[in-house]
Amino acid sequence: MRFMLHENMQEKIALARELNYLDNYIALQKLRTEHNPALAIQTHLQEPDGSLAIAPMLLIPFVENAFKHGISFRDPSEINISLRIEGTKLTFEVYNTKHNKQMNDPETHKSGIGLNNVKNRLQLLYPSSHQLIVSETPAAFSVHLIIDLS
Repeated sequence: MRFMLHENMQEKIALARELNYLDNYIALQKLRTEHNPALAIQTHLQEPDGSLAIAPMLLIPFVENAFKHGISFRDPSEINISLRIEGTKLTFEVYNTKHNKQMNDPETHKSGIGLNNVKNRLQLLYPSSHQLIVSETPAAFSVHLIIDLS
């Protein structure tokens, strides 16, 4: 909560703080879904050195979407999250299975604004130093993001 209220307002924060927030969010979601034997969650978040900084709350929407849209309590589900750092280049990948929504689900016909928000923020904050590839099939959704943090 402190992270969202205070550090979220800064222009840039240490990448380690952003990853700590991601770790905490993922741990919370694992607690929420621990009784679902059909769910496989894999994460690999490389620890950054202390000098890299990133705009706050830039990565979390992809992870939130994976947990929101990638989990079924009826069918096998998979979420994979990875982050690698090579020099000043960050590579972030999120993959999740997709499941058909029930007809009575209130979000069946809604389209969120999270992905468009992140795309716009990337254009504003990292205009010529990022690459975002979003792939979607009937069975899966994936995001591949590269940002040069120099």
